[in-house]
Amino acid sequence: MSEHTTSAATRPSSRKRYKRIAYGLLGASILALWIGIAVDRFVLGVALYWAGGLGMGLVQRFSPVELYDERDGTISRKASQTTMNVFAYVFVLGTPGGLALQESGLVTLPGEFYGATWTLFGVFVVFGASHLYYKQRT
Repeated sequence: MSEHTTSAATRPSSRKRYKRIAYGLLGASILALWIGIAVDRFVLGVALYWAGGLGMGLVQRFSPVELYDERDGTISRKASQTTMNVFAYVFVLGTPGGLALQESGLVTLPGEFYGATWTLFGVFVVFGASHLYYKQRT
């Protein structure tokens, strides 16, 4: 075995170590944002949040080991599919249902309803566009 190749036994522990560093930076940046908001230093909190996010991205990009394997990809795909399915039902059933209830005079919908509707619509547009893009590339 050459000196540049790490053994199979050390790779998972290195992977865990770099994942902990990356997610630790993310957690610290979220905490810094909350503290910045609490002490009325919002801009400082946002700057520290961005710095932590950038640090996490740099760790993920330049770590000497792959942080995610096939299992992580499978878990991510399944979680994404479940999330999209739940929000599809909320969007497809909730939007017309809410509008029908408002038209019948049973409820008055707040402005946030329309913002949420447009947000869900935007999510599905981005999902559809990315799906078509990757479908044509493979």
